[in-house]
Amino acid sequence: MGNETPRLMQVWSRKVRSKMDFCCGRDGDSLITPFECDQCIFVKLRRNLPNPENLSDQLLSACIRRMNLDLFWSRETSTVLGNLSKTKRMIKMCTTVGLPGPFKINPPFPLHDHCGYQVAIAMLLFSRRPGQHDRTYCQYETIRSYRSCYSNFVRASSINTSITRSLGDNSGNYQRFSEDECASLFFKRFTEGLRSRMGQLVKPNLALGIPLLKRLIHKLELKYMSEEDKKEKHILMVVISYIVISYVLSLRGPEGFLLDLAGLKKHLHHSKEFLVIPLLGRLKGENHDLLHLIPCAPVTSSGINVAGVLDRLTRSKEELNFVDGPAISDDGGTLLSPKLIDDLIHESLEEIFVTDQDLFPISVVSIEKIKSSYQCFRSFRRTSTTRATEQGVSSTDANVVNRWKTEENARGKQPKLGMHQHYTQLELLVEPFLRYTRAM
Repeated sequence: MGNETPRLMQVWSRKVRSKMDFCCGRDGDSLITPFECDQCIFVKLRRNLPNPENLSDQLLSACIRRMNLDLFWSRETSTVLGNLSKTKRMIKMCTTVGLPGPFKINPPFPLHDHCGYQVAIAMLLFSRRPGQHDRTYCQYETIRSYRSCYSNFVRASSINTSITRSLGDNSGNYQRFSEDECASLFFKRFTEGLRSRMGQLVKPNLALGIPLLKRLIHKLELKYMSEEDKKEKHILMVVISYIVISYVLSLRGPEGFLLDLAGLKKHLHHSKEFLVIPLLGRLKGENHDLLHLIPCAPVTSSGINVAGVLDRLTRSKEELNFVDGPAISDDGGTLLSPKLIDDLIHESLEEIFVTDQDLFPISVVSIEKIKSSYQCFRSFRRTSTTRATEQGVSSTDANVVNRWKTEENARGKQPKLGMHQHYTQLELLVEPFLRYTRAM
């Protein structure tokens, strides 16, 4: 047991970051990354030495130092030290036979910004702004778009459009070459170190358990029945309809707003056995606006009355003399905003949290956590997927209902589907939709 302890401590030390990581360089960093000293980069960018009393010079010098340290820490300490050890050993072996070794002194770097230093500095400066998840800094996924912004400019410049250089393969696909400083090894290693230092704080929307979802709908129904203001009453009814169709049909937030009022009135009771729910618009990955008719079970296995909710919605719209347009709209026909829906959802969930905290997952430890955990954009889609897994819905049925995922990944191209999927006419598939929606 005693012999195992040092080894376990070494494993643990590799998993836990030291406070000095990203704060200093290491012997051998310059042998594995294209390093240029801070002062040389400063002179290259500003054409003068830094003035220690000038605040702008101080900030630029700090950015350059941070940029170089992120460059170094794109590689782990064990990798750097291992490479250094091999370098020393190689030189020693060469000297035993009278050779100087293969490592030669490099010529000076160019006198212009050949590595994308200015783009890197702009990213570092922007990262100091308050972010959505943390008020002290922006997420890496936010600031990395600055690299794409500059690369778009480079590709559109006269340098890259006047002379076309490309690499073609036997299939006729071409890869264009570009004069882009951000394609340098320095910039690649810098972004790797930057991402490693900043981390990627991901806060995905959580799914609602079925008891919590039903409690939320019930809470909104009670508010709907007790509300005296007609405008607020109408909004509550529409929000309930949005929640129901987004959950039952496994829709992301933007897709739930595509519920078409004219199509709903025309197709809702197309059959006695099932409902037909129309979504008018361009769904994920599609190139044209289409009326999508989705079969749906009238009542789900969890007791959600989809038919009753949509009947009430159409009757309410008819009373306001609305016959077409978006069904997820206020009494003036204006599409509801996601923020309004989120506010109503959060208000009800916070009230439920006070009385029944056990309905929430253990990760939701406070009321403040609710706003960041539940949003209309993906919570109901995630709830639907979770329920499908829990109910043992086959992957074939789930893929049919979520059929736009493959088309979305195709980015406008012909999606790569299996032969049986390629020749399947989706509008004739009723049973997979009924099995899925009934399981909800």
